[in-house]
Amino acid sequence: MRDSKACAVLAGKMELMAGHTPYKFLEQRPGSNYRQLFLRGRNLLAEVVYRATMGPEPRTPDEVAQDYGIPREAVDEAVDYCRRHADVLQHEREDVLTDICQRGLDTPPCAPAEGVSGA
Repeated sequence: MRDSKACAVLAGKMELMAGHTPYKFLEQRPGSNYRQLFLRGRNLLAEVVYRATMGPEPRTPDEVAQDYGIPREAVDEAVDYCRRHADVLQHEREDVLTDICQRGLDTPPCAPAEGVSGA
């Protein structure tokens, strides 16, 4: 049941994402396995920009714009897009995690064993 609901949600979102977007700084990447939008002319996912504004050490939109060398308006669009399409982004993250697990990339030697420190 969950898959059919996710497919219905994605079908509605894909119509918007399949063609022209209402965003000035975001675009769909033809041939990409990602359904989410990228910053126009950059190999940078909108969600990467959005996540830089969140978390335990969030950056301000101005700081993120400076970090990535993009206009502040591009950060605002990425944040708006990600908030409006959170369901699509979540489904995409789940797909990536499923693929990682199916390929065995979530276990050593591909993933660090527990107790291994970075120092």
